[in-house]
Amino acid sequence: MHRPEMRELVAFVEVARQLNFTRAAANVGVSVPTFSQTLRGLEEKLGVRLLTRTTRSVSLTDAGDEFLKSLEPLLESLDVALDGLNRFRSETGGRLRIIGSRTAATLLAAPLIGQFLSTHPDIEVEMLVDDLHVDLVENRIDAGIQVGERIEKDMVAVRLVDAFEEVLMASPDYLRNRVAPATPSELGEHWCIRLRSSWDGIVRPWVLTNGDKKAEPATGMHFVANDLRVLASAIRGGGGIGLVPKVLVKDALATGELVRVLDGWSSWVSGVYLFYPSKRQMPAALGAFISFMRENKPGPDWLLAQ
Repeated sequence: MHRPEMRELVAFVEVARQLNFTRAAANVGVSVPTFSQTLRGLEEKLGVRLLTRTTRSVSLTDAGDEFLKSLEPLLESLDVALDGLNRFRSETGGRLRIIGSRTAATLLAAPLIGQFLSTHPDIEVEMLVDDLHVDLVENRIDAGIQVGERIEKDMVAVRLVDAFEEVLMASPDYLRNRVAPATPSELGEHWCIRLRSSWDGIVRPWVLTNGDKKAEPATGMHFVANDLRVLASAIRGGGGIGLVPKVLVKDALATGELVRVLDGWSSWVSGVYLFYPSKRQMPAALGAFISFMRENKPGPDWLLAQ
C-alpha cells in the first residue's frame, strides 16, 4: 500500500463531511474533475473503496466511515499545530535572542531595549554580550548588533550608526615626564595600549588619517586587552597611549583626566550594524525588533550625546 498524500486525505475528509462533490471541491479550491480524480487516486493507493457514488448522492462505505473516524482527530491536531505557527507570523509575542558586541550592546542596544520592551510587552528579549564570532543559526540567535563590518556575507545587515572616530589619548601623568609624540612615527618610542580582536585574535593595527595623509606607525604593545573599556581604564591609569572611540572617554577628555595625543590624527570605525540570517519567513517578533531599531537608530549627533 502506497502512503497517501495530505491533499488526498483532506479531500476525503471534506467530501465525507459534505457528502457532496461540488461543495467539497469548492471548499478545497479545485475543480470537480480534479477533486474526483484525487479521490480515485486515494482509493487506488489504499486498495479500499471509501465512497459509494451515484449521479445523485455520495455515501461512505464501512471502510470509509472507519477511516474518517481515525483521520479526523489527526487532522484536528494538525490544525492546532498550524494555528500555533500563526502566532509566529502574525503576533509579535514570543522570545528574541540577540547577541551584541560589548561596545555596541553597552552604548547602543541596552539604552534602547527598555523602550522596545515598553512598546512590545509581549516580547521577551535575551541579550548575549560577546565579542566572539558566533554562528547565529547554529546557536538559535535571531539577530546580532556589532561594531564594524565583520558580518558574514549571507547575513542581512542594517547600518544603525554611521562611521565614528577613534582618537589617540593619554593621561597627563603619563605625559608629565615624557615628550608627547609630534608625528605618528614617534609613537614607536612610547608605551602603547593596543586592542586584540576577539573575532580573529589579531592585535588591531593603528591606521591613522589626517585629511589626505595616512600613516600606519609601527608601535609596541606595552599593554594589550580585548575590551575597549579595559583599554580606556588603562589609559586613564597612566599605562600609555591608546586608540579608542571618543565616545568612550568623552567625559574624561572634557575634565582633563585624559588629553588628546597627535591632534588631527585619528582612525575611523565603519559603524554599528544590526544583522540577521534571512528575510524569508521572519518571525513577527524579529520583524518588530528590526522595525524598531530602524525607526529609533541614533542620528548624527548620537556620539556627542553619550
